[in-house]
Amino acid sequence: MSTNLTKVFLVVNSGSSSEKFSLYEGEDEICSLYFEGVEEDGKKQFICTVTKADGAEEKVDKTWPDLSKAFEEAKAIFEKEGYINEAHPLDGILVRCPAAGEYFSQHHIVDDETLVELGKARLLYPLHVPGVERGIKNARRAFPGVPVLTMSDSEALTRDSRKDAEYALPSEIVEEFDLGRWGAHGSSYGYVMGKIKELGLLEKRMVVCHLGSGCSVTGFIDGEPVYTSMGETPLEGLMSSTRTGAIDPTIGALLGAKFGAEEAIKILNKESGLQALAGSNDMREVIAGAEEGEPEATTAFNMFVDGVAGKIGEFAAKMGGIDAIVFTATIGERSFPIRSSVISKLGFMGFKIKNEAMDKTKDYTNVAEEGSKPIYIIPTNEAAYMIKMAGELLDRQK
Repeated sequence: MSTNLTKVFLVVNSGSSSEKFSLYEGEDEICSLYFEGVEEDGKKQFICTVTKADGAEEKVDKTWPDLSKAFEEAKAIFEKEGYINEAHPLDGILVRCPAAGEYFSQHHIVDDETLVELGKARLLYPLHVPGVERGIKNARRAFPGVPVLTMSDSEALTRDSRKDAEYALPSEIVEEFDLGRWGAHGSSYGYVMGKIKELGLLEKRMVVCHLGSGCSVTGFIDGEPVYTSMGETPLEGLMSSTRTGAIDPTIGALLGAKFGAEEAIKILNKESGLQALAGSNDMREVIAGAEEGEPEATTAFNMFVDGVAGKIGEFAAKMGGIDAIVFTATIGERSFPIRSSVISKLGFMGFKIKNEAMDKTKDYTNVAEEGSKPIYIIPTNEAAYMIKMAGELLDRQK
C-alpha cells in the first residue's frame, strides 16, 4: 500500500532542557516551535521561538517556569495560527527515540508495551528516556486519540548485512541487558542512502559521515549498512561536541564507582568531547581557535579530524576499499576545514577535495578534484525519513 504523503505529522524532539515541535504536511515543514531555557535575573525560565515555512522567526510574548506546559502551549499556538483544525487534523505525533535494544530497533505505535520497554531502557539511557516518556505523556494529554509513534534512531541500521552488530561479552550478560551495536543516526542514514539511490549516485562501497553535534560514520556495500561507529549507545565511536567517543571502558567503571552510574554517563555524554578539550561545543569556535593557534582548540580539532579519518580508514580496510565518501549533517555539510582536513589524510585511497562548499540549489554537490573518487555533500533530512516510515507504519495498521 502506498503512503499518503499529505499526512500531517507533528515531530517532537524532547531534550533534557528543551522541547522542539515541528509540524509537517507531507515532507514540507510548515511551522516549528522551539522552547528553550534562559537565565534572567538568576532565575531560569522558558521562552518559545516560532519559525514559519518562509524562515521568518518571532518570539512568543510569554514565558514559562518549566517545560510541563510546552505541549499544550504548542497545540494552542498551532491552532491559533490555523495550522491544525477540524479540517486539517493531525495524523500522528512522532517522538524521536534514541533508546536501542531489540524492541527499539524498530518504529512503534505507542501502547502499554512501549511504556514498559522505556522503563527498562532508563538504566542505559538516563539522559534520553525521560524526555521520550515526557513527550509521549504530554502528546497523549494534549491530543487524545491521535496516534503517537516512537521513531527508532537505529532502525535503518538494523539489517542482516551488518557485520559488527555484536559485542564479545558473555551471552547471559548480553541477554540480560539486551546489548548490541545498534548504532544511531539511523534516520539520517536512511534518508541519505535513499537520496543516493534516487540520484543514481550509488557506488559499490560507500562511507557516509554524519557530522553534527553528534558524530558517526557508516560503511555501506551495495547500499546496505555493514559497519557503523556507534554502538549500544551514541557514546561509542567518534568524539563529538560533548561526548568522549570510544575510551578505555575502565574509565567509565571508575567514574561509575566514584560518582554513580547516572552521573558517570552524564559526564561522558554531556561534559566531554570538544567541550572538555576546547571549552566550547561549537565546532565553528573550535576551528576559529585552532586558526589562531590556541593549543586546546588545536588539540580538539586534530583529535576530531583524526577520529573521522581513522574510522573511514578502518572501514576501508574492512570493506576492501572505498569508492565514494559522503558528508552530511551540520558540520559535514557546512565546514570546509573539517572536510578538507579529513580528506587530506585519505589521498593514498584516491581522494582529493576541491575548495568548494555545498551548492544549496542542488540535492548534492560533488566536491572531488578531477581524477579523484567522488566526494559528495548531501544534506540530510531526518524528519522526512521519519515521516515516510510513520506513514508506512500507519498505513499497515489499516
